[in-house]
Amino acid sequence: MESDGDITDILTSGEEDLSIDNDNVEMQGADIPIRQPNPWFSVVDKETFELNVDRGFNEEFGPCGFEANFLPIDYLEKFLKTDDADIIDLIVDETNRYATQSQGIENPGPHARSNAWKPVTSPEMRAFFGIILAMGIVRKPTIESYWETTGLSATPQFRDIMSRNRFQSILRYLHCNDNLTAVPRGNPGYDPLHKVSPVIDFFNETFHNNYRLAQNIAVDERIVGFKGRHVLKQYISNKKAHRWGAKLWVLAESNTGYTHQVSVYKGRINTERHPHGKGYKVVMDLVRPHFDKNHHVTMDNWFTSPKLETTEMGMPAEAGSRASLIL
Repeated sequence: MESDGDITDILTSGEEDLSIDNDNVEMQGADIPIRQPNPWFSVVDKETFELNVDRGFNEEFGPCGFEANFLPIDYLEKFLKTDDADIIDLIVDETNRYATQSQGIENPGPHARSNAWKPVTSPEMRAFFGIILAMGIVRKPTIESYWETTGLSATPQFRDIMSRNRFQSILRYLHCNDNLTAVPRGNPGYDPLHKVSPVIDFFNETFHNNYRLAQNIAVDERIVGFKGRHVLKQYISNKKAHRWGAKLWVLAESNTGYTHQVSVYKGRINTERHPHGKGYKVVMDLVRPHFDKNHHVTMDNWFTSPKLETTEMGMPAEAGSRASLIL
C-alpha cells in the first residue's frame, strides 16, 4: 500500500495458510485399502520456447584507476572528482549563492551571526565535512557540546579545526542547488529532490566510473533512516535497522555489496505511472547500461512481472521469492 506526502508507504506481506484439514480425511474401516492418485501426468506443450543460454562473462571488473600507493584520502578523492567537476566546489558555489540570496531578504539583528558571514572556501568546506564525519564517531548530545572547553567531555580537536560560530554559519547556508531554479510544488515538473539532485547525479557518475561490476549483481531497496518531516519519508515495516526514512532503489554487486547506482523513490504523487508497473521501470532504469554483458541479476519478487520476464534482453526469470535474470 502506498501513500503520498507525510503519510507513509507501508509494504506488508501476507502468508496463506496452506495446511490441510485432516479431520475431513478419515478412513471408514481399517481393512479398506485406499488407492493413492498418481502424482505424475503427461503434459503436451504446444509452444516453443528458446532457452537463454549463459554465454559466459568476459567483462573486466573491479576498481578502476586506483594506484598501489594510494592513501585512504586518495580513494576518497576519486569519488569526489570527475574529469570536469568537483563536488566540493559545487557545494561551495551553491552555499555562497544561497548565503547571498538569504542576506538580501533577511533583516538580522545587530548581533546576529549572519552579520559576520564571509564566503566559504573549498578547504573550509572540506574541513566542515571532516567535522561532520568525526561527529558520527564521537557521539555528543548537541552541536555546541563538541566545542566544550572544560570537563572530561571536552574535545579540543573540533575547535582547533574550526570555530563553532563558523561551523554553524556554514551549516545554516549549506546548499547543493539553486533555489531559484526549483519548480514550485504542485506545478508540472516539480522535483522533491531538487535540493540534492546534483549530488545524487554526481555520485552515481563516480560510482560508475570507479568500479566495474562483476557478473553477479542485485537490484534491491534500502532505507535511509530519517526521523524528521519530509515528503519523501516512507515507512517499511520489515526493515529492522530503520523503518522510517527515504527509500532508495539500488543496483549493487552481490559479492562485495558495492553500490553502483542509486535512485530515490519520490513518492506516489511525484512518480509518473509506468504502463508496465513501478517494479519494471525501476529494474530497467538501473540495469539498462549493462545489457548484453551476461550479468546475472537477482531481485526480490516485488520487482518481477510477466513483462519484465519477456522483455527482449535475455532475462529468463525463476519462480520463487526471488528472481534471477541473465542480461
